[in-house]
Amino acid sequence: MSVNPNAFASLPDDAQMIQRAVDEAASRGDTVVIPRRNERTGEDLWLLPRAVKLHTGSTVILENAHLRLADGAFDNMFKNDWARTEEAGLLKNRQYDIHIVGRGCAVLDGGNHNGLVERNAAGSSRFPEIQPKLPYPALANTMIHLHNAERVSVENLRVVNARYWGMTFHFCSFGRVANIHFMTAGGCPNNDGVDLRMGCQDFVIENITGYTQDDSVALTCLNDRVARVQGMDDSIHGVVIRNIMTATRCANVRLLNHYDRKLYNIIIENVQSSVETDPASPIAAAYAYRLPDAERVRPAMETPYWGTFEGGERRAHVCVRIGENGYNDPNNPDSGAKLGDTFNIIVRNVQARSQYGVSVCRTLCDSSFENIQMFGDTACAVYFGGGEFENLRFSNRGFARNTIMREKDRNPCKGNYGYEKPAAVLFGGSVARDVVFDGLATHPAGGDAFAGYGDVDAQARNVCLRTPEAKLVSGEGIRVNAASGCREKLSGGEDIRTDNEL
Repeated sequence: MSVNPNAFASLPDDAQMIQRAVDEAASRGDTVVIPRRNERTGEDLWLLPRAVKLHTGSTVILENAHLRLADGAFDNMFKNDWARTEEAGLLKNRQYDIHIVGRGCAVLDGGNHNGLVERNAAGSSRFPEIQPKLPYPALANTMIHLHNAERVSVENLRVVNARYWGMTFHFCSFGRVANIHFMTAGGCPNNDGVDLRMGCQDFVIENITGYTQDDSVALTCLNDRVARVQGMDDSIHGVVIRNIMTATRCANVRLLNHYDRKLYNIIIENVQSSVETDPASPIAAAYAYRLPDAERVRPAMETPYWGTFEGGERRAHVCVRIGENGYNDPNNPDSGAKLGDTFNIIVRNVQARSQYGVSVCRTLCDSSFENIQMFGDTACAVYFGGGEFENLRFSNRGFARNTIMREKDRNPCKGNYGYEKPAAVLFGGSVARDVVFDGLATHPAGGDAFAGYGDVDAQARNVCLRTPEAKLVSGEGIRVNAASGCREKLSGGEDIRTDNEL
């Protein structure tokens, strides 16, 4: 049996109808099925002025249903009973078996933005609708928020016009997020797709498509201002991320941790930059790119401070981004991640149209990267930022033979990403030991194999320098011990040696 919200069409608004159905289903052990037609209004739309609260055992099925947040609402679309409350900090309040599932064309729609963003959320008097002491006020704009829950899933949905992150999980475990298509409207900052935050473990995130202005999938273990569940580990671990095919301005997949929190045992596989045509192909200049197909709704702020897809930067900054030399307390040097805090990360099968294919910053150890291939307009396959790295293995990295390089990528600024000129592997103030590269081809438009500055000891074999001027190593403090006797050919056919004499 199932409960239909239309059974409560006498209630004043759609959120109350769905909430009553959720409450009734929980008392009976049934599911809720939201149909396409809203019999209260006679329209194919459900308008939510507040969040629907889900209980232990709640399963909500959207049957070709379109749910939209009401203008001026400051709340999620769905959240569990204890999300962002002090009660969520108690293990006895842990909730179980919460599922949101779409069938057919099921849509969660943020509608018109309410103006609340991270930059104006904290301590602002502009939003009296939000409790002054509400932790992490911007989280009121995430479409789905689950906090201290186990055995959870969100599947088969199209998420459009998100006002902030698409969905956020704190201290959740044994979860699955699958078959989600995002489409972000322009003019709205920090539109992540799926965010696992503190205390999440044993998740599968798979089959994510569409466009997210910010990170498509983010595992970020920081010092969140939400209740920590007493007696539970606040690290993130045991996560499989696979089949990610998105366009974004930031990263397709991002991992980040600080404040002594650990991030480990993560598998990332089959990540592709979504493009309509290869930017390096002969037809690219004449190709009329479609804009994201979300509705053109009111922007988040009168003066947007975040770049948009329409602004011309249609590639990601980084495809897979691990670590960050920011987001910790600048006044507390010990708050940043340290060697051993981020480990056992496996990345494989990345096809990236982004400025940088993979970047690792701050720290990483005991991890491996396999099959990182770049195409389109790109500069660097692997970037190491400032930090400490140890025991990393890279195999099979390179560029499509028609890859092009933007002029802005040829002379990047030292101190951020880049060092004088691009390279297949770039170091920006890194300290690295026991880093091994097997199979590396340089950019066909120019650049050396290894470049940058730092204190690096690496090994390399099967290196292909694809232009006559390319070097194995350039820069400061980069020591690469190439396999003795290894011979590769330049694109022009001349033999070179990449051995210990170089």
